[in-house]
Amino acid sequence: MNKIKKIGLIVEDNSDYESFRIIINRIVNNKKLSFAKFVGSGCGKIKRKAQAYCRILEKRGCDLLILVHDLDRNNYDELERDLKSKFITLKPHFICIPKEEIEAWFLSDPDAIKKCLNLKRKPLIKGNPENISSPKEYLLNQVKSCSNNEKIYLHTKHNEQLSREVSIDLIKNQCNSFEKFYNFICSQKF
Repeated sequence: MNKIKKIGLIVEDNSDYESFRIIINRIVNNKKLSFAKFVGSGCGKIKRKAQAYCRILEKRGCDLLILVHDLDRNNYDELERDLKSKFITLKPHFICIPKEEIEAWFLSDPDAIKKCLNLKRKPLIKGNPENISSPKEYLLNQVKSCSNNEKIYLHTKHNEQLSREVSIDLIKNQCNSFEKFYNFICSQKF
């Protein structure tokens, strides 16, 4: 297996790109790793254009391709099967499907949320964060509540900060979708 020097990310928006770039760098701790991206501006476009994005990222010299698609309220097995049929490459690749959204991963670490957003108290997270319906909205409501309506959570601004602070171990231990992603990244040679 050749060393991976460049990762191509296919994501829904720029905040997802930044979050995954930061989290991957934290996992592999490789300062020389570079990234390229395609932002699908939503799930529908990612599904339709996955193969074209894949080819372009391969031409840009990416050694590893990662497609990120929120589960939202889809059936996991059906979505994964559908994405695999559209994402064909000989390069090492991974289809990452956060349940429901990447914000569920952040909900694994209430202390990091409190610290990053300078909240008055720690958000209340009960049970497995991947079982929280609409985690982005849940996080928004928790930030409002824990700041006495003084702060507003903006995923476009705060996800990058949370990606830098959240405990990788807490996410891995609480979120099955992250554990699969983490194990795949750790199995690669950087």
